[in-house]
Amino acid sequence: MLNGRPVMTNSHHRITYKRPEGLNYYISFIVWPFGVLLAALRHWERPWSKNVFWLFCIFFGYTFIIAKDSYDSADSVRYAQMLVEYAHSDISAGGLWRSFYSEGSNYIDIAQPVITYLVSRVTDNPTILFTIFGLIFGYFYSRNIWFVLDQIKGNFTIIVFLYFLTFALFNPIWNINGFRMWTAAQIFLFGALPYLLKGNSKRLFWCGVSVFFHFSFLYPLATLFIYIFLKNRLNIYLVFFIVTCLIKEINLQQVQSVLSFLPGIFQQRVGGYTNLEYAETINIANQSANWYLTFSSVGIKWVTYSLTLFIYFFCKEFLKNRKELMTLFCYSLLLYGFANVISLLPSGSRFLLVANTFMFAFFIIFISTSPEIRGLLLIKVLSIPLLLLFCVFTIRVGMDYFGLVTIFGNPLLAALDTDIVPLITGIKRLF
Repeated sequence: MLNGRPVMTNSHHRITYKRPEGLNYYISFIVWPFGVLLAALRHWERPWSKNVFWLFCIFFGYTFIIAKDSYDSADSVRYAQMLVEYAHSDISAGGLWRSFYSEGSNYIDIAQPVITYLVSRVTDNPTILFTIFGLIFGYFYSRNIWFVLDQIKGNFTIIVFLYFLTFALFNPIWNINGFRMWTAAQIFLFGALPYLLKGNSKRLFWCGVSVFFHFSFLYPLATLFIYIFLKNRLNIYLVFFIVTCLIKEINLQQVQSVLSFLPGIFQQRVGGYTNLEYAETINIANQSANWYLTFSSVGIKWVTYSLTLFIYFFCKEFLKNRKELMTLFCYSLLLYGFANVISLLPSGSRFLLVANTFMFAFFIIFISTSPEIRGLLLIKVLSIPLLLLFCVFTIRVGMDYFGLVTIFGNPLLAALDTDIVPLITGIKRLF
């Protein structure tokens, strides 16, 4: 007891704190959410800190800006339009349900339409919809971040922090712009990581749930079943990883043929993703992108390739003594190999980010707990500018979806604010 109040101890970090401390942060959050978030991150080992982070994700959804001029804003615009359509239509819950998984229907990702429909029964305001999106996405996002944090046993060095920041920015909160795909990614990670590192098979349920948010997660779910069947086959997975990395071209029509086994309800969506005209549109968009967009993704690839090969050739003995790390490494290689194949589709490169969340979760734990091995320090140092470029670019992308109110405001100011300007637009106006 301390001054009549119980003292609780975090057994992992051996830090003592008073119970009311978390309550003070929750109350202060109402005044300045972003400031309280930064303060909570300094005390990330406290159990309430992840809930403060989750609250900020909800607030971010409340202040989310649908950037209609952004090159990748189509999903959020459609979500807002769908909400208005549902709110002003007489569609029933039964009618909506019957449209799922029917021939000629686009409703094969049922979670987002259901959430949108439920919100439409109350309001047609997209702000409320994206607040709910922030709540759902933020829950899994915060839990995934803190799960990885809890696995860090060694020193939390600057390099470990940079790798961790990169991991967190592979699928950041502003990805509620594409709620279906990226929430599915967080949910799949939420289910798979505890299974791979802790053997928690009950969490595999959530890997199945991810398919209801985005049908394409049938693919990573299949890789998980393949891994469960094959177990740790490091040499096989590495060869598969290298071979798929070396693949340069494949005929998109052949990909369509390979995917023809899918049921008819999926064929319309698959046809859209593998459409040759759509592929050309994506290619033109990529060619017109700024240099830092290209180099940020290339930099991540170089870091992944170099560190993966180094660990395989020089650290296998260490991994043999850390079964959980070997498990995560093997599955990451398998998933990354399949992601390389899927990335040949116009929108398939998104799965490289999904694979990287697993790969960098492994890198973070490995770097923080492994002994100093000759050559490893050099790779870590050389990776710093590449990871920094990726982080800066990703934060820049996020500036299309939040404004000054998100940083300096609070829920009351956000409710009164009518001048919704993305932060990057405000910065450009100043210069």
